[in-house]
Amino acid sequence: MNLKFEQQFIYPNLDAESYAEAIRKMSKNLLKAGFVSPEYPDQVIAREKDFPTGLVLANMNIGIPHTEAEFVSQTVVSVATLNKPVKVHSMIDPDETLQVSMMFMIAVSDPKGQVKILRELMRLFQNQDLMQKVMAENSANEIYQLLTANTVKETE
Repeated sequence: MNLKFEQQFIYPNLDAESYAEAIRKMSKNLLKAGFVSPEYPDQVIAREKDFPTGLVLANMNIGIPHTEAEFVSQTVVSVATLNKPVKVHSMIDPDETLQVSMMFMIAVSDPKGQVKILRELMRLFQNQDLMQKVMAENSANEIYQLLTANTVKETE
């Protein structure tokens, strides 16, 4: 399963007062396009309470919210850079609160594919220069180009 981005699901400078609001805003086009079920946003938010997804990188904190495959019909990763950071709990230490500036919301239709998608995202996250460029970009097309140019394509 390859890591897949689509320009219509990339949100530069997203305005959100909370992690939940960002998830809901990022879910709208996924819902319209039929990639996820109507329950998807609520399921992502609910999963976050038990399994938080905040992650500390060298230069910023990011969130990688997701939920089970049963709420997804097509695999894609939605991306948002946030106008102002929002709070989320740490994946490593759930008692710790992080301020995240960027979100990679995963929608995976095959439960076995989630590990591959997460592994590829982690590889991207290690490229600090790339993450800084994505964060600084104001164009969905430019973010899409940056991410797809740096994504490894595996043959199925």
